[in-house]
Amino acid sequence: HPHVGDIRGGKGLLAAVELVEDRGTKANFPADRKLAARLQAEMVKRGMVTRTRPVVGPHPAPGDSVFFAPPLIVSEAEVDRIVAITRDALKAVLGA
Repeated sequence: HPHVGDIRGGKGLLAAVELVEDRGTKANFPADRKLAARLQAEMVKRGMVTRTRPVVGPHPAPGDSVFFAPPLIVSEAEVDRIVAITRDALKAVLGA
């Protein structure tokens, strides 16, 4: 997605996606757009609960982020659903 600035993996299946207004410069979305909260609401509408963190300031501060923590026994079909819900929520919020 053009607004994904970084994808971070952790232990197990923990992951985070950082969203930025401009991938090339890593410029963050303005805080007043409340992107993380809006994205989280769209994901909940689609049946998925995630943690989000709003932007904390201009780059190099981290941008809006979405955190994923599926169980280790998650199936491939469930991972596909997580990806589809995330994609659809991003389209709903960012129109891209």
